[in-house]
Amino acid sequence: MTSHEGHPPEDAADSPENSASTTTPETAETAVTTETSEDSPTRRRRLRRRVRLRHQRLLHITTTTVVAVLGAVVGLLLVPATSVEVGPLTASVHMRPSLSSETVLLLPPVGQVTFDSHTAPVRVEARVKSVDVEKAEALFYADSGFSELQRTAPETLAAAAAKNAALNALFAAAGAGLAVGLTFRRVRRALLAGGSAVAVVGASVAATSVTFSPASLSQPKFEGLLSQAAYIADLGQGKAIEYSSYRDTLAEFVGQVSALYIAADSLPVGLNQDNVIAALHVSDIHDNPQAYDVIEQLHTQFAIDVVIDTGDIVSWGTPLENELLHRIGTLEVPYVYISGNHDGAAAAATVEAQPNTTVLDNEVVEVAGLRIAGIGDPRFAADDDSDAGGWREGDEAVDASVFQLGDTIEAYDAAHPEEPVDISLVHDPTQPEGLLGRAPLVLSGHMHTSKVELDRDGSGTDWMIVGSTGGALASGGISPMLSGEDPLDLTARMLYFDEDTRRLVAYDDIVMGGLGLVSVSIERTQMPEEVPELEVPEDAETPEETGPPEQEVEPGEGLPDEDRVTPTDPVSPLPETREPAPASSDGGAG
Repeated sequence: MTSHEGHPPEDAADSPENSASTTTPETAETAVTTETSEDSPTRRRRLRRRVRLRHQRLLHITTTTVVAVLGAVVGLLLVPATSVEVGPLTASVHMRPSLSSETVLLLPPVGQVTFDSHTAPVRVEARVKSVDVEKAEALFYADSGFSELQRTAPETLAAAAAKNAALNALFAAAGAGLAVGLTFRRVRRALLAGGSAVAVVGASVAATSVTFSPASLSQPKFEGLLSQAAYIADLGQGKAIEYSSYRDTLAEFVGQVSALYIAADSLPVGLNQDNVIAALHVSDIHDNPQAYDVIEQLHTQFAIDVVIDTGDIVSWGTPLENELLHRIGTLEVPYVYISGNHDGAAAAATVEAQPNTTVLDNEVVEVAGLRIAGIGDPRFAADDDSDAGGWREGDEAVDASVFQLGDTIEAYDAAHPEEPVDISLVHDPTQPEGLLGRAPLVLSGHMHTSKVELDRDGSGTDWMIVGSTGGALASGGISPMLSGEDPLDLTARMLYFDEDTRRLVAYDDIVMGGLGLVSVSIERTQMPEEVPELEVPEDAETPEETGPPEQEVEPGEGLPDEDRVTPTDPVSPLPETREPAPASSDGGAG
């Protein structure tokens, strides 16, 4: 045996295995700490796995949320409106998610009223669908009508809103749950999405209820016709409204809406918007740009087929006034025009230069399916009110021009027996003989007040005069305000013609408070079913000489300003203030 026998070799004692077998606990602990503190491959794998799991979890949460939101939105879009009867009104109430917190009352066809009523991402929308005319009349004539509305209207609308809110929650939950369930095939995740949707909708509805401010009723915003005319009622008059007075205000509002629709009966049986021709009759705009806003909004609300303007579109015939007429070219509806006694040749030329316009000068045209005849006024009053101050020199000229148009219509009807003239246009209705029995319907303006005379003088001719669509703004419209009276109303008339027979079947008189007054009304009248035969009265035969040769209007040419009857220079400046017209005048027509 050698001296090394029984002892490990020297290199064996220094090997890693032998060192490990002889390591003390303190040494082992130090080794483990050193290994875990180092950026070892195992540590890196664990960190990567942990980050990956965290990203996957975040992605799952994000995609689930997005799918749930999309499903909830689809569900909310499918929520049906809740019908409710408030007095004579039948309305629908709808709550929708929206970035604008508002309550909107839709009043077809006159527009909408919007209130900034609450603080929540919810739009409360109420639409008036119909009005029971008999109930509306009972409301106005019964002593207890408004007191009953005060008692029932708030609760009725609140109940409808609550029902629609519940439907919103149900449909949102169903939409979110189905979307998540079908996408991820996880029942638990679908239930969680549905529950979250209910919680969000519930919180929004609660916020709407808590933050609702009745005082917002005193600060309405308008769209449609209401934005250009006025508000139905002056709710609150700018004062804060407490809940007690809110009940009264709501009842008054319902009553005013009922009044708006009370006479707006439906068209005759068998007729609707698809088989009628809608013509808007305007007149005596007298430089009021608001009139074109009204026309534009009426076109939006009523789908007008043609606008008929019976003159006095300006007041003095100045170039500045004529510039205002370019607005007609933006209306995007056919516009038929005859000149009034305030309109110079330059005004007529400016109108004719606009798109979709027709200026009539003793001729017949067909527009929107209607055959229309018209002639301009033979006077040019410029800065004078023509006949408001007793000046009647132009009567003979007006009479002659009306007979000229009557002869033109007779000649046209003889050449077109199957397609006779439907409508005739003259500005001044005071000399009617030339059209009596020759035209079924005559439209005029000039008087600044509205009037309808059916079967005038037994001739079978219906004559309709419309008031000032511009409130006679630049021709005496402001004068009443200077004496403490109300300004003239802005008026227009919608005419409905049977598309097949071209017969007038109904008309709407539209009246809006002038210069800031808070009123708007629409009254519908149906025409009699029996149509009288046209018959020229014995004293309305065309005279041998209808007027001076220089005032004979060649079709399509019109009269130059210098050949029209006028008491003043046609290019005279703006008038000075004059004394009011005498009581014997025609009431200030211009």
